[in-house]
Amino acid sequence: MSNASMIDLIKASGFPFELLKNDRRIHSSAEGAAYWKIQIGQTAPALILRTESKFLLLIVSGAVAKVDLKTLATTIDAGSLKMGTSQEINGQFGLKPGDVPLFGLNLPTLIDRHLMTYDFVYGGSGDPDYTLKVSPQALPVLNREHRLVDIPSLMERS
Repeated sequence: MSNASMIDLIKASGFPFELLKNDRRIHSSAEGAAYWKIQIGQTAPALILRTESKFLLLIVSGAVAKVDLKTLATTIDAGSLKMGTSQEINGQFGLKPGDVPLFGLNLPTLIDRHLMTYDFVYGGSGDPDYTLKVSPQALPVLNREHRLVDIPSLMERS
């Protein structure tokens, strides 16, 4: 999805947002929090997960350093969950891991309930040169097939 398409969708939804230009590529939640001078929990990495039969989008708070995929799979009754590989993400979506947008892939989406506590979250726009700052309330609206979940963590950041 192009930035223009993304902007059109967000504008139509009526939620506040900004498309922020990065001076350099951001590789992690910790880098994003430091770069934008925000709490790490406000960073919203978008990850592509795979079940036995389909892909899912997971939007997680950066406070979760490592998602407990086994517990999450049980929580959502998915059998098993794995991180999408670089090859799968590129082949299916034309993206690199780390460039996954917060919406626009038309995937069933799991949204970390913790993100809803912030006025704004910062995540992928689909373009590594831009970060999307958006009201977290937009995420369920822009990801129509979604579920708010408490993300089980193997490790958390403070």
